[in-house]
Amino acid sequence: MNKRINIFVGGFGSGKTEIAINYSIDCKRRYQKVAIVDLDIVNPYFRSREIKKELTLKGIKMVAPEGKFIYSDVPLISPVIKGLIQNPEFLVILDVGGDDIGSIVLGNFKDFIKDYPYEMILVINSYRPFTQNVFQIRQMVEEIEKSSRLKISSIVSNPNLSIQTDEKIIIEGHSLIQEAAKKLEIPIKFVCMDERFSKIIKKEYFKEKIFYIKPFMKLPWN
Repeated sequence: MNKRINIFVGGFGSGKTEIAINYSIDCKRRYQKVAIVDLDIVNPYFRSREIKKELTLKGIKMVAPEGKFIYSDVPLISPVIKGLIQNPEFLVILDVGGDDIGSIVLGNFKDFIKDYPYEMILVINSYRPFTQNVFQIRQMVEEIEKSSRLKISSIVSNPNLSIQTDEKIIIEGHSLIQEAAKKLEIPIKFVCMDERFSKIIKKEYFKEKIFYIKPFMKLPWN
């Protein structure tokens, strides 16, 4: 069963925002009211607020600064977020960016979140800087938990090298994440991969659930 409050955290380039968006769409198939909150104050490009129109058309409530404040790094939406966290009718997804720096913003909501069933999900891409070995992954976990004052509940394995990703890259990258998860005693929620691999990679290669995603985010110069 999903927790009602789902918090996605992860380093730059982990794929956190893309996964949070796809997760919100997946949850909408099972829950009547789903909201995704853009709390990414670090990454200037890949923010879930960029596709607000698409998510709204799918019936998902998108919460983010609007108008002239759309690119603001100031949390201007605190009352709305607190209202959603307290509203039992909504399944809430928080897209929090930027390692320990970005997760500091969670401290503003810690006293609200801790009283509700929540899951804080760390997205790891083992090919990105600072998450390329067990020591680095452990360090990231400790830093995020310290700055957010919340505990990481699960890990999403998202090993990829963008368009260069192939079957070998996913399998080898996931192996490292499995090792880290075991040593940290944190369960892997699912293995994430682009939907193009759904007919290429055999599910038998993984003991965890596979979550296929559709790319939504694009750089502004593409």
